[in-house]
Amino acid sequence: MNLNISGLPAIAVAVGFIVVFSLPVWLASRVVGAGSPTLIRAAMSLVVGAIGSVISAAIGGGAALLLAPLSFLLSFKFVLGTSILGSIVLAVLALAGYAAMIHFIGGGINISDGAAA
Repeated sequence: MNLNISGLPAIAVAVGFIVVFSLPVWLASRVVGAGSPTLIRAAMSLVVGAIGSVISAAIGGGAALLLAPLSFLLSFKFVLGTSILGSIVLAVLALAGYAAMIHFIGGGINISDGAAA
């Protein structure tokens, strides 16, 4: 089955994904007390971190496994205005938010046999 989306629906889907994945970062930045915790800055920090991860993979090769998280921590620090410790706490809280999203959104999937509950 091939599914092709283009034009305005594709933009709406992309914006939806950006907002959904930025929400845990935004909420975590508010909890940490970041200097500028807005949803747009949370999305920009994820974009900057992803670009940094791609660059680190292109330059570092195998070391990208260590450099990619560092690029996200630095993007949280500079884009959202946190300290290094604040960006580490922000990353842990965002990961907990992603885990909660997976639990509640994907909760109907049973891993053992792949059937929906």
